[in-house]
Amino acid sequence: MLIRSVLAAAAACLFASSAALAGPGALRYELRAQPVDASAAAAARGGQVITAEGAPWVRLLFKRLDLQPGVTLRITSLQDGAQQNLTARSARDWRQTSAYFNGASVRVELIGARSGQRNRVEIAQVMVGLVQLESQCGPTDDRVASNAANRARLLDVGCTANMMANGCFITAGHCLSSPSLVDVVEFNVPASNANGTLNHPPPSDQYVPTANRQFTNGGIGNDWGVFTVSPNSETGLTPLQAQGPGLPLATAVPSVGQTVEIIGYGVDTGAANQTQQVHSGAITSVSQANNRLRYKVDTTGGNSGSAVLKDGEVVAIHTHGGCNTDGSGSNSGTLFTHPDFQSGYAAVCNGAPPPSCGDVVKLKASCEAGKLTATLLLADGSHSGQSITMTVDGTAFDVPVSGSKAKLVRKNLATGDHVVRLTEPASCGVKKTVTCP
Repeated sequence: MLIRSVLAAAAACLFASSAALAGPGALRYELRAQPVDASAAAAARGGQVITAEGAPWVRLLFKRLDLQPGVTLRITSLQDGAQQNLTARSARDWRQTSAYFNGASVRVELIGARSGQRNRVEIAQVMVGLVQLESQCGPTDDRVASNAANRARLLDVGCTANMMANGCFITAGHCLSSPSLVDVVEFNVPASNANGTLNHPPPSDQYVPTANRQFTNGGIGNDWGVFTVSPNSETGLTPLQAQGPGLPLATAVPSVGQTVEIIGYGVDTGAANQTQQVHSGAITSVSQANNRLRYKVDTTGGNSGSAVLKDGEVVAIHTHGGCNTDGSGSNSGTLFTHPDFQSGYAAVCNGAPPPSCGDVVKLKASCEAGKLTATLLLADGSHSGQSITMTVDGTAFDVPVSGSKAKLVRKNLATGDHVVRLTEPASCGVKKTVTCP
């Protein structure tokens, strides 16, 4: 999974006449190199403690994580005792990363390991949280705290995701347009710290998105996304089982003047930053021809993807800001009647599977002047909009599928051999060794 060094600060709403992206509340962090082979220590009594001094929260990025059958990697926050228990299967779902943990220190332990087994726990880096910046649309912020069980925070990108009645999720398309940043779905999000740095729920409330997703990032009225997640690694439950019921899609288009409600994880100051808040306001414009809905509802960066509700039903997905400090302007979303959204929603939510080994035709790879290009060819375009995972020398990257191809480009590679593997779908045995001159 591609992890960037520090994501940009949360995008501010633009106080201009033209509408702007509502903006993700991009998660701010730094990566600290911490190469540790914890294999032996994790298997010993008491495990091994990993610490990132001064961190409000941490996440482990593994260089290698090989767990034998019956062995569990247990990660425990020393601040609040939250735990994640990864098996070989759930470790693949989490793609060489851990959940988010509050505090600066975690303990890693191998449970059930026996002498002579080849379990490997190699940590490459630690993701360390930084202070989140504020963005606000409008002269006053009238949002108030809420606790809707079927709304979630989508990280690393910093958006809002909404659990639907059938158990899948909807959000803005621009939130899914960088698959490597679509990492974790968090429910029951706690208050942030006084300086705005995020706190995270325990791993039992964190889920990883699958490659079963479709989206379009095409501007106002053409910005939507649908995806699914894996069952929780701790409870074995799906979000619908743990958080249900989900939201229904509307059956009728709303009218100008009617009231809509938006719940989301927009940026704010202090303890309210990127926690769940709600505000309601009036619809100002409806255009079925352009698949657009406009409304006066307070939102900030991080509200991208929030469901726009009328009488408890989803009438739109919030995608763009356009409010002005003088009270003019309005925010915008994609109407639920958008035909591509409707077909994508049906395909993803009715169990359209992600790519499997049977879909794989060929992996091609080459390297010129330190630039490695790897292209996976699939049998057809039925998985367009989903993603696969490749590793380059053991480092994992989420790669979007476009049509019948998934293309990964890596620059500035050293001279010599580099190994490209297809790891999701798993167990296909597809790899290429490429020599960079």
